[in-house]
Amino acid sequence: MIEQDNRYEEQESPKRAAICYDEVRRPFGLREILGFVRPGDVVLDGGCGTGQHARYVATVAGQVVGIDTDAARIAIAKMHCRDMDNTHFEVASVTQLPFEDNSFDVVLLAQVLHHLKGCDTSKSDVLRRQCKQALMEAKRLLRVRGRLILVTTSREQRRTAYWHFNLFPQSAWERLDPCWSLTEDSWFTSMVQQLAFVEIGSAAPSESHWFDTYAELMVRRGLDSGWRSTDVAFSLLSSAELDQFINRVNTILATGIAGDLMKAVRFGRTSHGEATVRAYEVLP
Repeated sequence: MIEQDNRYEEQESPKRAAICYDEVRRPFGLREILGFVRPGDVVLDGGCGTGQHARYVATVAGQVVGIDTDAARIAIAKMHCRDMDNTHFEVASVTQLPFEDNSFDVVLLAQVLHHLKGCDTSKSDVLRRQCKQALMEAKRLLRVRGRLILVTTSREQRRTAYWHFNLFPQSAWERLDPCWSLTEDSWFTSMVQQLAFVEIGSAAPSESHWFDTYAELMVRRGLDSGWRSTDVAFSLLSSAELDQFINRVNTILATGIAGDLMKAVRFGRTSHGEATVRAYEVLP
């Protein structure tokens, strides 16, 4: 049976979108991230979402400050960490941070740079400026020998380790890939060096950003607009491109090949990882 997409306007229901995000997303790369956090560190979790990383980082760090532009997600983060006296959350943007210079030991930006708010992320030049501003703000806040931790997804990872990207039409890839892969450009490497960051470690975990479930249910979630709201990529699709995605999901469910799709994705995660955790240190 062909199922229908239950659409809704995410902008009209930020609370529901935040709840969906919290229910299905997991803290990716947690072990690798914690490897760069030291006892007593003051940590900024920029773009913290619902506090999935922050609540674990706070068990090691001296203090964790989480910021996000989404007030509904901040509310959930506060709820999760209500019994932790070393956490603080507020609404703010990573491109304009309300904190003093040299006030943090660690700045974590996990899957943030590719979908900064306040710009058209389908235009790489605009996103590039926002990306630079975010990294300049991180540099301003970090103490000498402070650490910047980035979680980003490469073009190859997106192609091989995410089932839903496999179903995006080619037109979406051609339009959005230059932005999605911005951190792979030589421009990004040059900018990081200009800001006096030196890479001190990297890893590509084979885990997923989403809680796992059996193949058919995972693919069926593509018909749920709440689930789609957990990945900003869907908001960048045109109506026609989203229709093509939904039609492909229905075809996979009707033909019973969801297992084959997820098997290929699991292989991609094992060989390339879903994303890469990179840590940089601020040079004196």
